[in-house]
Amino acid sequence: MKLKNWYTSQEMSDICKISTRTIERRRNKLLDENPELDWFKTKSKPYKYNFKFMSEFTSPELFDLIKHNRSLSNTIECMHRDNTLEQHLSFADWDYFITVTYEEQKDRMECITLMNEIYDKIESQSSGHTRMFYTTETFSMDKGNHNHMVLKSDLKLYQIRELIEQLEPVGIIDVQRYNYELAAIFYICKEWSGNNSDLYWGVLGNNLKEDGDKIKRIKDASNL
Repeated sequence: MKLKNWYTSQEMSDICKISTRTIERRRNKLLDENPELDWFKTKSKPYKYNFKFMSEFTSPELFDLIKHNRSLSNTIECMHRDNTLEQHLSFADWDYFITVTYEEQKDRMECITLMNEIYDKIESQSSGHTRMFYTTETFSMDKGNHNHMVLKSDLKLYQIRELIEQLEPVGIIDVQRYNYELAAIFYICKEWSGNNSDLYWGVLGNNLKEDGDKIKRIKDASNL
């Protein structure tokens, strides 16, 4: 099965072993219930279906396996992006992958300021090596912004969450243990463009020179 983001109805039919008619009926039902659902591209034919639509026709266990295989495939592909920032940072060690959205709409500068404040707070309470790579990204449906970050810190997961919540009322905060198989760094750079207009990023740390030297040794040894 080719792993990609969008499939035609026939491709979806072949993968899920169901008729295209069943797919169309389910699509119409879901759009009636939620017209803003972003699983479908229906403005021009052939209609396209996001891979998440497969969850309607597979068991939760099978869909989790599909997502995991997609992530592994993406990781392998991304690791071949030679001499990019995301490839460089993927060789560093990380502890957490975090997404933060805010109760009130934030512009880009407000998000950048909050990321620096969050880092300063975390670094001041961590007892060792601390590092953060963050991006500020605009929502596709409105003008607000949100943040993704990967973090190295010896603080506990609940402590990280509490520090972020103390600084700013958040709408959604998701703090997860960093999984090296799931290409989180490449995910948060997904809107990267050559002129850097789609995404703002920052790297903060209390020992960045040592980090850079270590990453260079790893890359040299790997002939990358």
